[in-house]
Amino acid sequence: MKKILVPVDFSAKSEEALKVAANIARKIDAEIHVLHLLDIPSGQIDTTSKDKMPKGPIAMLLFEQTHEKFDEFLDKDYLDNIPVYEEVMTDAPVEGISEFANKHGIDFIVMGSHGTSGLEDFFVGSNTEKVVRTSKIPVLVVKQPAKDFKIEKVVIAAKFEGLYINEFKKIMNFIKIFEPEIHLIRVNTISNFKSTKELEEIFEQFLEKVPEYKCFQPIIYDDYTVQEGIFNFADKVDADLIALATRGRQGIMHFFSNSIAESVVNSAKRNILTIKVDK
Repeated sequence: MKKILVPVDFSAKSEEALKVAANIARKIDAEIHVLHLLDIPSGQIDTTSKDKMPKGPIAMLLFEQTHEKFDEFLDKDYLDNIPVYEEVMTDAPVEGISEFANKHGIDFIVMGSHGTSGLEDFFVGSNTEKVVRTSKIPVLVVKQPAKDFKIEKVVIAAKFEGLYINEFKKIMNFIKIFEPEIHLIRVNTISNFKSTKELEEIFEQFLEKVPEYKCFQPIIYDDYTVQEGIFNFADKVDADLIALATRGRQGIMHFFSNSIAESVVNSAKRNILTIKVDK
């Protein structure tokens, strides 16, 4: 993991994400790419240009002003000695992030929970799920102030059925950087109830596929809903991070409904790590 992308709108939330990205970059010797997406009318964009460059005085002025904002935004001590690259694009937020990440070989995305001017809808309603379910790259949603950023306790919430081995390993590869205490949980609800014996067999079958992690003792946590179970358990252990996987349009961990998927990411007060399941 050598390239981290931070979409920014120059808000305080964007800076929180940048601080977290800097923290991670120092630990793994990575570079940071900061991206701002301009909302410019199509008539002001040269659609024949590969990079959709602006045309006309107004569009050019917006580009210049944005780069000037970057001069101040990136003039921070916590970025010292970290390679940082700025980019301004004209595209819709979700599509623009995906295009940039694919083009530049980004390994990881760090985003603030909300902001202004273009990113304000990212973590509200359907756009929350759009970001996490369309990104083929792990996304860290920063919910807590960057000055308190730490990953000492992690909750990995999953169904632990089916083949999610690659995603589990990717989550583990990221969080092991911080050497945290890890909790694997399966929330058992009335509407999707399984006996302890059944769930223990599911865990056993799952961990057989990742023998390097057989030392973990997965936890069965009973609650009224999956969302409440995740939040209540995270509160119980005072987790710094909740890790989930997404499965495209089917929602978080594929067994969650879309409404729960949105609610988990939108409502959580803790940092959230999401990763898309390979189909």
